[in-house]
This record gives sequence, C-alpha cells and structure tokens, in this order.
Amino acid sequence: MSVFRRLAAACLAAAVAVPLTAGAAGADSNHKKLHRAQVQAHRLDRQAQQQAGRVDQARQRLERLDARANAALDRYQTAKHAADEAQAANEVAQQQLATAQAKTEAARATLYDMAAGAYRTLASGGQLGTTLSLIETGDPQQFVDGLQLLGQVGQSESDVVDQFRLAEADELRSQHIAAAAAAKATTAADHAQVAKQSADRLVAQQQREIQRDRVLLASTRHAAAQAHQRTRSLQRRIAAARARALAIQARQAARAASSALLAKCDGSSVAGFRNGQLPVHALCPLWGAPGEALRSDAAAAFNQLSHAYAQAFGLPLCVTASYRTYQRQVELYASMPSGYAAVPGTSNHGWALAVDLCGGIQVDGSPEHAWLLDHAASYDWFHPAWAMPGGGGPHEPWHWEYAG
Repeated sequence: MSVFRRLAAACLAAAVAVPLTAGAAGADSNHKKLHRAQVQAHRLDRQAQQQAGRVDQARQRLERLDARANAALDRYQTAKHAADEAQAANEVAQQQLATAQAKTEAARATLYDMAAGAYRTLASGGQLGTTLSLIETGDPQQFVDGLQLLGQVGQSESDVVDQFRLAEADELRSQHIAAAAAAKATTAADHAQVAKQSADRLVAQQQREIQRDRVLLASTRHAAAQAHQRTRSLQRRIAAARARALAIQARQAARAASSALLAKCDGSSVAGFRNGQLPVHALCPLWGAPGEALRSDAAAAFNQLSHAYAQAFGLPLCVTASYRTYQRQVELYASMPSGYAAVPGTSNHGWALAVDLCGGIQVDGSPEHAWLLDHAASYDWFHPAWAMPGGGGPHEPWHWEYAG
C-alpha cells in the first residue's frame, strides 16, 4: 500500500475511532472528552492540509510537464516541416543532376563521333590532302569555297568541345548541390527524429505524473475536490460556452446534411498540394463535429482524442474550425484583428493540421482546458506555445495543432 493510501486509511480510522465511552474507571469527564475530540479534529485538519499541499505540488509538476510536452511537440512539428522541405529540395537536386548528366553524356557521344570522323579523314589524307586537292582543281573560286568549308568544320568542332566542357561543369555543380541537399535532408531528418524522441519521453513522463496525480487524488478526495472548485463567474462562462458549442454543433449538423463530400475520404496523401488547396478526397471527417475535416492522420488522432474526451465529459470535442481553404484564409485575414489570422497560405489550418475548439476548452483554467493539456500530447496534439498567455502571439486557448 502506498504512503498516501496508508495516510488516507489512517485519517479514516482516526475519524471513526473517537472514543464513544468513558474509561473503565469512569475517570474521564465530559470536559476531557471534548478536549480529546478537539485535539483529534485539529490533527485531522493538519493532515488534510498536508495532503492538499501534496495535491497542489503534483498539479504544479503536471502543469510544467504539460508545457514541456507541448513545446517538444511544437519543436517536432517544426523539425518535421524542415525535414520534408529538405527532402523535397533533395529530390529536385537529384533531378537536376540527372538532367546535367544526360547533357554531358550527349556531348561526350558527339565528341566520340567527331573523333572517329577525324580519324577517318586523317587516314585518307586529312585536311592537308583536301587542301591539295582543291589546289589541283585549278579553279580559284572552288579553292576559296573549299577553304571556307574547312573553316566552318573546324568552328563546329570547337563549339562541340565548348558545349562538352559546359556540360561537365554543370554536372559537377549539380553534383555539389545534390550532395549538399542530401546532407541537409539527412540532418533535418535526424533533428526531427531527436525532437520526436524528446517529445515521446516527455509524454511518457507526463502520463506517469498523471497516474501519480490520480493515486494522490484518490487518497485525498476532499482536498482534491476543494482544489478543483471554480468561482460562480467561471461556471457561468463555461455554461455559456457549452450552450454556444451546442448551437455550433447544430449548425454543423445542418451543414453536413447538405453535403456528402467528406464521406469520400480515402486517406490519400496531400503531398504536392498547396496550403489551402488540398483535395477533398484526402480530408477525413471529425467525429462529433459534422462538416469539419483534417488530413487523414490528423483526423484519426483527433478522433481518438475526442473519444477519450467524451468518456470524461459526456460529449465529443466541440470544433468551430478545422481545415480552411485559401479563399477562407483571405477572408479571415481581411476581417479579423491584426495578429489573429495567419497570412494566407501559411496557416496550419490550410495544411489541415489545426483546429479551433469550444465547449469550455476556449476558457483558460476550465476543467475541459486542463484535461486537454493533460491528455492531448498522448495523441500527438498540442497547444502551441505562441497561443498561450504571454507566448509571443495572440492568446488563443482554443487553438490546437497536430504534431504530425
């Protein structure tokens, strides 16, 4: 039995073990019984305060882990994007190298043909023999025309040699570019792997801390309940947020009823498509959020997270926005306050990797928001650092992203 469970058991035993009868000799007066009860009550109060302090410490540790896990997944997302871009650059460099090599081979083949022709010409008397034959004709005009033809042939050979040298230089330059691109792609992939391993370690540590927190909370239910109480004002805000969430979900349901496009999701890749211009068949629906969609891997992870959330709160995650087309990004950028909308073509909503949530999650400090901070990282979802209070960007507790 853990120390916390033994402590809780001792508290319970002490609470029910208040003597109900006087001593055998009847020497204890009512005054002494009252004094003992007061001392015992004071001791139990002190123990409860100590346990409440341990709960607070555990929550503080967990909050720090939440932030570190979110930051690690944020770094992994950045490293993954860099690795993808480096790999794409490497593929382009390899294609350019192949083109340069083909040009070099073509120039080399032309030189081989010319060398063979020169050998045959030399064997039959060469350029000198040709010149003598022109002299022997005795026709001055034919002699001049022949000399001009010989000069043109020599110039053609020179051009081919120049082309070959340029092709060789282009191939060498392409080899350096391709080697640098491959090295950059390898380094970026290594960085992404290191970032992913760091995130995985923090998520595992986060889950261990959550488990310890659960054990501690189970042994001090009263203290934990007090620690999680909220003011009436906050409760009203959450109730209003939930009402808005139900209204949003109703609108989403109506919108989904008029469109069956998302039912065609085939989980295909979005590689090669531009931000905000992803194909409909690559976007998959979100469970409990009609009309909303993300790319297939992000949607699968989100749906698992939403099911876990529903087990805790009775409703799936409430979504106000997910994938945004480029046109929608343009509209929001023009209508929203400065800083609250990304430059069109750069938003993670346009990559189908971000959602805006409601149902209480958009309220800092709410049970829904705290739960998501504790559990989202296990499904590779996180609250980006810039969106947190004092995070350097607009404060958006509703904005969450998929690490990929």
